[in-house]
Amino acid sequence: MLSRRSTLRLSVAFMLLVVLIATFYLSGRYLLQRNGVETLDWSGISLSGTGVHLENLQLTQRSGAGTLSLNSHGLKLAWRDFGVSLPFWQHVDIDRLAIRWLPADDEAPPTTPPADLDLQQLAAPLALLPRSLFIHKLDAALPCARGQCSASGALNLQRDEVDRTTLQLDLDHQAQRINVTLAVQPHSHALDLQLTLAVDQQPQMTANSNLAQVADGLAWSGQLDATGLTQATALQNWLSAWTVPADTQWPAAPGEVGVQGSWQLKLPGRELSVDNLLAATGQFDLKGNLPQPWPFPGLGQLQGQLALAAHNDGEHWIARRVEADLQLSQPTGDWLNAVPAELRSESLRVQLQPDTPLGDLRADLAERSLPLKLALSLQGATHLELQGRLALASAPPWAVQFADTRLTTRTSKASQSGWQASDLVSELMLAGSADSQAVELTLAQGSRLQAAAVRGADLNAQQLQIGLGGSTLNVQLQAGAVQHWQFKGPLNLSTTRLEQANLQPQGWRLQGQLDAADLAGVLRAKLNNDSELQLDLDARLDAAQNLQLKATLGELFLRSGNPLAKTLVQWPALLDLNSGRLNATANLALAAGSNAPSVDLELTGKGLGGIYDRSELSGVDTRVQFKLARQRFDLYVQQLKIQQANPGLPIGPLEARLRYAAPLTSADRGTLEVNLAQTALMGGLVTLTPGQWDLAAGNQLFPIQIRGLELQQLFTLYPAEGLAGSGTLDGDLPVRLGPNGIEIEQGQIASRQPGGHLQFSSEKIKALGRSNPAMQLVTHSLEDFRFTTLNSSVDYDQHGKLLLGMRLEGQNPAIENGRPIHFNINLEEDIPKLLTSLQLTDRVNEIITRRVQQRLLQRDTAPKEP
Repeated sequence: MLSRRSTLRLSVAFMLLVVLIATFYLSGRYLLQRNGVETLDWSGISLSGTGVHLENLQLTQRSGAGTLSLNSHGLKLAWRDFGVSLPFWQHVDIDRLAIRWLPADDEAPPTTPPADLDLQQLAAPLALLPRSLFIHKLDAALPCARGQCSASGALNLQRDEVDRTTLQLDLDHQAQRINVTLAVQPHSHALDLQLTLAVDQQPQMTANSNLAQVADGLAWSGQLDATGLTQATALQNWLSAWTVPADTQWPAAPGEVGVQGSWQLKLPGRELSVDNLLAATGQFDLKGNLPQPWPFPGLGQLQGQLALAAHNDGEHWIARRVEADLQLSQPTGDWLNAVPAELRSESLRVQLQPDTPLGDLRADLAERSLPLKLALSLQGATHLELQGRLALASAPPWAVQFADTRLTTRTSKASQSGWQASDLVSELMLAGSADSQAVELTLAQGSRLQAAAVRGADLNAQQLQIGLGGSTLNVQLQAGAVQHWQFKGPLNLSTTRLEQANLQPQGWRLQGQLDAADLAGVLRAKLNNDSELQLDLDARLDAAQNLQLKATLGELFLRSGNPLAKTLVQWPALLDLNSGRLNATANLALAAGSNAPSVDLELTGKGLGGIYDRSELSGVDTRVQFKLARQRFDLYVQQLKIQQANPGLPIGPLEARLRYAAPLTSADRGTLEVNLAQTALMGGLVTLTPGQWDLAAGNQLFPIQIRGLELQQLFTLYPAEGLAGSGTLDGDLPVRLGPNGIEIEQGQIASRQPGGHLQFSSEKIKALGRSNPAMQLVTHSLEDFRFTTLNSSVDYDQHGKLLLGMRLEGQNPAIENGRPIHFNINLEEDIPKLLTSLQLTDRVNEIITRRVQQRLLQRDTAPKEP
């Protein structure tokens, strides 16, 4: 039987229930319509000693926010702690509850600024919750990023005597159970929250938070412990199903993540907003661990550990600790398009560790620096290693100072703007600083760049190395963009083999000083090569990209060798200089946007000696100026003096002054101007009449005058047995230069008065006279012939044949008392063969002898013309 007290309570409850049903029945229709309740049905109501049991309950409510439908089965309201104030029933147990909410189709109302947070008002609804609420089977269909999402599980809510509310939600998701527990403890002007998260009974995360009202702001402190987050994939799948649209998918999370942190913050306002959070003061300490690669959209796969601690005393955040060991692999994102393919990496590892303070800190870093050790490694087409010591600004404005920093890179191959390089290596020892306004770098000794090979359109360099030790680089920034930069310091460049169309392959070295700023600068350097050629260089590039280059060849003593011949491909192969001094100066100017440089070259030689082709030269003094501008060159021989030239017979002294100008594209069709051209020859003087000739016009006539040629010297040089004589000759030779080469037509040579003397005594000639009576008078007369007249016509063809039509008048005193004798003699001589025979004597250079023999061999083996 029921006790007296239980009977009384049951009677009161029954009477109250009757009153409620009557009241609801009388005014229910009005209240339901006013609150948008369209459907409210129940069935299977019963009373027992434990409470009220309602088998089925259906409710549909429509409002401006949408439509809410509830459908419960097995609803139990316990008599325990039953009262007359809300909620009537403090203990609710539901076997199954289905919730469905369809939001309205209307556009969302405009957002309003967040209101100030009142923790008392926030905690007030908690008092309306029952002491306990059990939903054994919960099915919910709620709006989400994909439209409608479903969730199923169980819910357990408990509220104790001090109004601490604990909500435990168990959700079933893809054959796994996600357990969420939220504990809320309200206080006067404060609120404590504790959140725990587990997957399949495995704890994943615990978070404790305290939020309190202070003055006009909020104080927020808390701790987060997710170091054992081994089910990150399951949690990501659950969250993405509710927060990511159907056509979007988050990258797969790793199987394990670790996060730990604590914070104590004071927010200046009471609204919960991002701006209010960023303006907070206080401190935080966070640690993260990604033991497995985790994909970050637009970045790549990230793995490693990160620890960060900072505090804010009211002015700005100050970092107290930064530690990191992070590795980025499989990089992705649009930012890769700005990186050359050769420099794109497969992985990047960054390590930061605490370090001892740097010495000689910048003034603005002395009180706010965070000393760190940095190690950075990049793997891929380019391998990069960076190690150094940093002093990082612990508070804004950002700045960094570094020392003992070493940067090394290696790239197997790279191409840029028509250039290709292989095995690129850099090794830079750096020190300096950087901030939002400037970057300052100093490169210590040993800093270098090198490449196994560098190839361009017409250049190939092997084992190229650039030394930069002792240089500085300063960069001025504005809004993150470079406004001004300057590089200053030594520049040392070397290559073991340089190949270029105009240069003989060999090694080159450059040592100089470079001062460059904003794509303009000055380079002063010394350049030398393996052939011991040494040049002084002065290069200048102005802001308009106009280039000026001056190269000076110091006095070169050719007795120890001729580096020009070993350097220049265009050096005449038949010109060998082995004595004398030579110096030169060259100026080059190249206007911006032009590929046609202007060149001014001055060359001076003193006492030069050597061989040109089959002629020996000595005592050569020369001063030559060469100018190139607008695709046209001008060669001005200001001075040319040759003490002696010997092509088989000695010529000289020779002196000339001339100018030659022509288009660069047709160098052999220019204009020749001769101011002076003369040489001594066999006691006389051979002169080219000054004038100007257009070689593009075809045949050109060069009038040559011969004055004072001595027969005695001629016969001394001419290899004719028994021939001697004396006399002086003058003449005029019209030398024509045309397509067939050099020709002479109707030239004249005559003896000066009073004439001369000829002696021709030879056993062969005497034998000819004895065998031929007609020749006997001739041979006898020439043994001692005193001539008064000697003149001859001179013709020379392109094959080298010299024809002399000679008239000789005089007498032999031993013949018929010196009666007059006249001779008409025609002579033919192959001048090339004559010179060849003269060049094969013992009086010429051994090099000339070899060249003559080589020419004879080539001529004998050449195919004969038909």
